[in-house]
Amino acid sequence: MFIVVVCLSKMFSMGHFLVPCAMFVMVFTCCYMNNRATLSMNGIITNQIGKGADQSGGYYSQLMKEYDGVIISSDLAKMSALPLSREAGTNQPLCIIIAQGESSRLHIPSLSQEHASRAIVLADSPVTVEPAGVEVAVFRQIDLESILQLLAQRGLCSVLVDFREAGESFASLLNDFQEDKLVQKVVVEVLPFWLASDGLSNLAFGGSQSFPLKNLELRDVNGSVLLEGYV
Repeated sequence: MFIVVVCLSKMFSMGHFLVPCAMFVMVFTCCYMNNRATLSMNGIITNQIGKGADQSGGYYSQLMKEYDGVIISSDLAKMSALPLSREAGTNQPLCIIIAQGESSRLHIPSLSQEHASRAIVLADSPVTVEPAGVEVAVFRQIDLESILQLLAQRGLCSVLVDFREAGESFASLLNDFQEDKLVQKVVVEVLPFWLASDGLSNLAFGGSQSFPLKNLELRDVNGSVLLEGYV
């Protein structure tokens, strides 16, 4: 998505028209964002994804092919392999790791120093990342708009938020995504499981207002059941 601003430096009159004699065009790239989550049949958020979804031909592997970057929590980065696409000839997405309230060190076990450029850590305080070579950007306060502005400046046009291992601080980034018009689409995978829970579970973000999704679509991708809708 591009926003074009035209500034006219001088204008002269030609009959009833004002004609610009010089102009400057500034183009800003806007990064758009989509959300992804997995639910059980009884509506509980789960950190799992469907069997084979992250393999070649699976929906998750295909999603990673479609985006320039994927936003994940630091908890997911510490506990699981970083998201990637297994489709042939794919440029891997940049992994944007949100580190809020972290200690002074963050270890990403699935990332080697050789591939450190595949990730960037966005933190609210200085943090040393292992392996060495991973870029760190420190914010006074991390919010969604600031994240998207930074990514747009770096040339990213599309990012996916993966809502796995999402704690309260990570979820709070998405509190007002509908009101702020920062999200275009929501992708929900439904697993064929009924999961036990100690209490109510829901997607605890999205603001205080209920709203309908548009152009709702149900898809089956190699056995994964997906619900997709536009905000």
